[in-house]
Amino acid sequence: MKKYLILVVAILALFTIDHPSIKEPREQIIQYGVDLLGDTSKAQYSLAAKLARQQIKKELTLTESEQNYIMSALSTNEKMKVFHLKFCEGNELNMYFYGPKLLDVCEIAAGSLREAGL
Repeated sequence: MKKYLILVVAILALFTIDHPSIKEPREQIIQYGVDLLGDTSKAQYSLAAKLARQQIKKELTLTESEQNYIMSALSTNEKMKVFHLKFCEGNELNMYFYGPKLLDVCEIAAGSLREAGL
């Protein structure tokens, strides 16, 4: 029981002491945990965007800048909806895709949104 009490006091001390030698590693561990949980939730809720990105990579040959743009523009389901509304339905000018390539990307994004029921 005494060892358990010492362990609890040590853990509480690590979370409450603001000394630089303790605070910096503690913040890194907490940030790592938050990032890990955030990535997990993105993976669960952005399945349609993930499928669209994979299908675009498989069907289209893209330059490195186009791949980076697709990774950021279709990173989540919400961003994919915005992309579809803006460039596919709204016919706004896209700096990376135009013509048949844009039509293919729009078709894939629309299919992914339909499959996900979004």
